[in-house]
Amino acid sequence: MKSWVANHPGSVLALLSSLSVVALPSNSAEIDIVPMIVGGEDASINDFDSFVSLYIDSTDYDGRYSSGAYCGGTFLTSEYVMTAAHCIEGDMGALLFTSAVAMLESERDFLNADRRRVTEVYIHPDFNNNITLLLPNDIAILKLESPASSGSNVNRVTTQSYRNVNESFVAVGHGNTRSGVDGTPILQKANLFWVSNADCASNFQNGNNLTDKQVCFSGDVSQSTGLKAGTCQGDSGGPIYWNNNGSYQQVGITSFGPATCGDPQSLVTAAYTEIADYATWIDSVLAGSETPFIVSDEQARLDYLSVNGQVIYTGGTTSSNTSSGGGGGALTWFTSLALLVIAGYRRRLG
Repeated sequence: MKSWVANHPGSVLALLSSLSVVALPSNSAEIDIVPMIVGGEDASINDFDSFVSLYIDSTDYDGRYSSGAYCGGTFLTSEYVMTAAHCIEGDMGALLFTSAVAMLESERDFLNADRRRVTEVYIHPDFNNNITLLLPNDIAILKLESPASSGSNVNRVTTQSYRNVNESFVAVGHGNTRSGVDGTPILQKANLFWVSNADCASNFQNGNNLTDKQVCFSGDVSQSTGLKAGTCQGDSGGPIYWNNNGSYQQVGITSFGPATCGDPQSLVTAAYTEIADYATWIDSVLAGSETPFIVSDEQARLDYLSVNGQVIYTGGTTSSNTSSGGGGGALTWFTSLALLVIAGYRRRLG
């Protein structure tokens, strides 16, 4: 669990936001959804230098910041970061006080890291922040106040030929290492394999809402933990890369998955927004042809603090709790408070 850290001694304020949507399977154990890297290992940020960590950051106003990343992202350019829309939409604290951090291998290094405030937020116009609909078009782009001085632009995939069980993939993030457990501050990676949309949809009660603009993956079961490799709370918005003959190319954005991270009963460990389907919109944002969802500036932040006193991070989903019979399992978001895994969605505030 992420908490608030005050940039002065003696003051720590815990903050956690959680929403979930539960669907009950007819013939299998309940499968919930959450976000983080499970069954992974330490990763070198130099191998994944397009990766970005998103923090709630009010250090310039009251010395406070989240103790860890609440979501991940990737650099489209040094000034634009791609992430999941559910990480930020509907949460004014996140919209106004997010900082994007480049090249952050250990979350303990936040204060000394290359970080930039977000000044404009672009959310896909067809995004539906509803877990029961499986978060269609779950993609957002963040413009930074100034270009990052470190990190590299992500290599975006331009084909869907990777949809093959023989291809290898790796998910990266600062999320939990199992449900509700933030086991390490070090960036994690997990090797995954592709799962067909037909199998993915059959895994969840509302699987008929899965679209061809989403792609699913799973991982091997760990001998030591009994959990499958995958993402978990805090990994939302982060990338899954295709290892294309030694070249890492991003194919998806972490969106949702089973509520129990790495659930061995689940056919998949996460579903992702497939970025190849959004190339036109992404390029339009980068060209300055889209209108931002919100502009975050100094006055907007001061106005927010004058009303609320401090940043309140609630998580962005507007889904309500639901339960119903039928085939399939439950989902949840994969953010630091929002890793989505078809049974519920949570954000993790650091």
